[in-house]
Amino acid sequence: MSSVPSPQLAPSRDDEVTESRIIANLTETIARLEARVAKLEQPPAQWLPLKAAAHDCGVEYETARTWAVGSLIEARREGGRWFVNVVSLRAREAMLVVPRRKSSC
Repeated sequence: MSSVPSPQLAPSRDDEVTESRIIANLTETIARLEARVAKLEQPPAQWLPLKAAAHDCGVEYETARTWAVGSLIEARREGGRWFVNVVSLRAREAMLVVPRRKSSC
């Protein structure tokens, strides 16, 4: 018995639409999962008073205060004192530090 090849059917328009929807849903799911993984990989928050956090990170007190007031770092105010997440302060500082070139001297 010889096998007769079946004719190749072109995908229908409905198949193409369904496939593009599936791809869009998968792409969205991947983005959400990547965001969750990135959040889980962050070190836990370490809260310190603003002055202590600035000192530990080598940042001027007023700079850290300005960042806290401007919501550029994770900070909260309890009573009359600012408390800063040291992890976010270090991350902010790292964004601004430009590596220096090694001199050839």
